[in-house]
Amino acid sequence: MTLNGRGVGRSGWRDQPAETAKVVKDRIEAPKMMQDKRREVAFEGSTRPLLAGLLVIQAFLGYEWLMSGLAKVLSGDFASGLAGQLTDTSKDLSGFYKAFLDGTVIPNAELFGYLVMVGELAIGVALIALAALWWFRWSRLSTTGRSVLLALIVLAGVFAIFMNVNFHLASGANHLWIIAADPNGEGVDLDSVMPVIQLAISGVALVFLRRVRAA
Repeated sequence: MTLNGRGVGRSGWRDQPAETAKVVKDRIEAPKMMQDKRREVAFEGSTRPLLAGLLVIQAFLGYEWLMSGLAKVLSGDFASGLAGQLTDTSKDLSGFYKAFLDGTVIPNAELFGYLVMVGELAIGVALIALAALWWFRWSRLSTTGRSVLLALIVLAGVFAIFMNVNFHLASGANHLWIIAADPNGEGVDLDSVMPVIQLAISGVALVFLRRVRAA
C-alpha cells in the first residue's frame, strides 16, 4: 500500500510513535547524562580522606599567610621600617639578589612593604576560602565553576611560592641542600619548606583541572 506515491506502508505509521518516544526519552535523559558527566570527577570512598588531608594542609598554609599579613598590618611600621630591616639582613648577601635588593627594593622599600602585606593577606584568604569551597560546594559547582576554583588554587600557589622564594633569598638562610652551620638553628627554614608543600598542592589542583576540562 502506498500513500501519495511515497511508498509509506502501515508499518511506517506504526514506527513513528516509537521514534517520537525515543526523541522524548533522549531529551529527558540528556540533562541526566550531563550531570553524570559532571560527577565523573568526584571524590568518594578512599579518595575523600586524602582530599580532606590535602585541604586541611592548604587551609593551614592559608592561615599562616593570613596571620603573617595581619601581624605586619597591626604592627603599623612594617612598610616604613622595611628598608632598615633589609639593609641589615642583606649585609652578608652576595650575587644577583643583593644587587636586586640594593638597587630596586631598598630604595622603594615602603612600596614593597605594602605589596608584601596585601600579597600575604590575599594569599591567606584565597587558600582558606578555596579549600572550603572545594570541600563543601564541589558537587554543586558547574564544570566552569570547578575549573575556575582549581585554576585559582594553582594561581594562589604560584604567587605564594614566588613570595616564599623572595623571603628566603632576602633572609640569607641556608638553602635546602646546605647543612646549617648552627646546630641549634633551623635545619631548613620555613620559607624553604612552604614552597615545596604549595607546589604539591598546586600540582594536585592542576591534575584535577585537566581532568575536569577533559570530562
